[in-house]
Amino acid sequence: MAGDTVSQIKERLDVVDLVGSKVQLRQAGRNFKGLCPFHTEKTPSFVVFPESQSYHCFGCGKSGDIFSFMMDTENLDFGDTLKQLAQRANVEITSVAARDPERDAHRERLIELNERAGSFFSSVLWTSALGEPARALLERRGVDRQTAERFGLGFAPDSFDALRNHLLRRGDVDQDVLLEAGLQSKNDSGRVYDRFRNRVMFPIRERSGRTIGFGARALGDEMPKYLNSPQTPIFNKSDALYAVDRAEEAIRRERTLVVVEGYMDAIAAHQFGFSNVVASMGTALTSQQVGSIRRYVDRVFLALDADAAGQMATLRAIDSVRESFSDESAPTVGADTLVRFERALAAEVRIVLLEGGKDPDELIRSDPDTWRRALDRAIPLVEYVLNIKLRDIERTPAARAKALREDVVPVLREINDQAILAHYVGVVARLLEYKDTDVRAALRAGRSQGARAVQVQERPAAGDPERHLVQLLLQYPLTTTAQDEAVQTINLDDVLDARNREILRVIIAGESLNETMESLPDEIAQY
Repeated sequence: MAGDTVSQIKERLDVVDLVGSKVQLRQAGRNFKGLCPFHTEKTPSFVVFPESQSYHCFGCGKSGDIFSFMMDTENLDFGDTLKQLAQRANVEITSVAARDPERDAHRERLIELNERAGSFFSSVLWTSALGEPARALLERRGVDRQTAERFGLGFAPDSFDALRNHLLRRGDVDQDVLLEAGLQSKNDSGRVYDRFRNRVMFPIRERSGRTIGFGARALGDEMPKYLNSPQTPIFNKSDALYAVDRAEEAIRRERTLVVVEGYMDAIAAHQFGFSNVVASMGTALTSQQVGSIRRYVDRVFLALDADAAGQMATLRAIDSVRESFSDESAPTVGADTLVRFERALAAEVRIVLLEGGKDPDELIRSDPDTWRRALDRAIPLVEYVLNIKLRDIERTPAARAKALREDVVPVLREINDQAILAHYVGVVARLLEYKDTDVRAALRAGRSQGARAVQVQERPAAGDPERHLVQLLLQYPLTTTAQDEAVQTINLDDVLDARNREILRVIIAGESLNETMESLPDEIAQY
């Protein structure tokens, strides 16, 4: 059991030794003090408590155990932290979930086939006369060979069976597996053929760099212009981010994520040194896509189309993250869930406005400094949403009141920080020609209409309050606005046990009970 693994690690490793390897500590009675590693200070306010095997900074409020210290100082997730500390403690990790060896082997087989397909496409692009049109396209688009090879670009020849014949030649593959891997398609008459033909190929990789699917751009007039792998046991477009394998190191280092729409946008960014850029591949940006890297991110930049229609279309797409939150009472898309997405990420979301009708690819290649300035001038998400919603409304009293009630209040209700809320109350008041007090009155009315009574099911039993809070939230998932607001007040820095902190982090993100358990690392899913 992983719970036992964590306990064994805690028994064998001492928090004073672990913290002391990074912080100069001096004994102060039964405890130890030092300068806090999480904020700059001249007078030590960081205290390590050997008896409870925990730490707390009386300056910035950070608290935790050996796991949270390692996670926060090394920018690691819980799984990676568990592995490192287990190795340090000489403890063998045993998964809480019984894995199916056959299923794992089959998944690896599908990934292997996609890797082999990627090698075939790359070979055709660079070594075959068939790849000449694709090489010419990349040259016209300004993609140098070094960048193309770094991203594994390739070319699928205009053939119904070139890839199939290549993969079947070794005799270790059958046609059904190629279909399951997303490399073959079958028509209504039962004919099987190569899914990708006469297209520039963009391997889509998971964080580790292994190929799980492909994006493909047509060379001619064939539609669709871009074609992706179908959903397979290893690929789901809504879970994947293009170039995340190349961007993760920069994202961790800069704690900033830039999201563009297309493959070429991301490739151009990396070629010109903007290495924290990923592409959503034209899909909605979902919490599943950023879930594995969101603990490393303080800011998310969304680079939208230059025209207003494109901007709003992208916002509506992004807004589909409502499905990641337990808010079944909201059947329609609203800008308020964009703000809730920002809150769940625990990161600031900014909108990058691209002038002149250029997409990121064109802008970066023609003038990287202009792209850099566009990032610097990106505006906060709330400001962007409010400006879009209010800029074209009629100035009649009825229209302004309706906009305040239906468009503004749902957005403002999602802002927890009172200082930020006060700022946007003032912004809305100016835009709608109201007094600040009028906007706050509408906000109070909206809260009273949306809130429902919270019914306390039972008191947690005596014992570990952190553990009982987690158990209570898992047993009685959030169902009301008031409960949601209450749980958002939990400061994760006050949670000592890293396992409880990780579970609470997922709960606070607003996911349903099933999604919560699926989002947790295997190592603590049954803790």
